[in-house]
Formats: sequence, C-alpha cells, structure tokens
Amino acid sequence: MSRTDGRKLVAFAGTAIVGALGFATIYLPFMADRDKLRGLFEEGEQSIPEGARREIQAILKAERESQQRMDEVVQQQQQYEEAEQQIEKQKASPGSMWSNFRRKQ
Repeated sequence: MSRTDGRKLVAFAGTAIVGALGFATIYLPFMADRDKLRGLFEEGEQSIPEGARREIQAILKAERESQQRMDEVVQQQQQYEEAEQQIEKQKASPGSMWSNFRRKQ
C-alpha cells in the first residue's frame, strides 16, 4: 500500500462524513416527510383496527359522561351555595326586641 492510497482513503472517508452530515442537516429536516421517517404516516380510517376503534369510542364516551357528571355536580354546588346565601339572608337578625319601644323623633 503506497502513500497515495492512504491519502485517497482519508479523503474518501472525510468526504463521506461531510456528505452524511450535510444530508442529515439539510435534506432530512427540510425536504423529507418527517412523519414517514418516524413511521407516523396516516393511511386513513382503515389503518385503525376495529377493536382499537371500539376502544377509542368507548373511551371518548366515558369522557363525555364524566364531563356531564362534573357539570351536574358543579351546577348542584352552585344551587346549594345560592340556597345557603338565601337562608343566611332570612336568618339575619331583624334587630332588638326593644327597638319597637323607642321613641320616634
């Protein structure tokens, strides 16, 4: 192996490294579809298995029902607080029992 063969090998390796880095920094982020590279591409509704679709629908239904229950609880709590405020207003002391005997000026 001669001296020029080693230089050519180092030059080729350097060029390959620079090319790989250039490809990785320029092509991949800007031109390649990143979702396809990650395997996240969508094929439509047919790509979801039927069992998974039913589970997703059941989860969504359960979330909607729990949200409705929470709304009902909040509404009942507001009604309870309003009723307590009305009771407190009714319990307010009308004054002293001797206030009727005061002279009006």
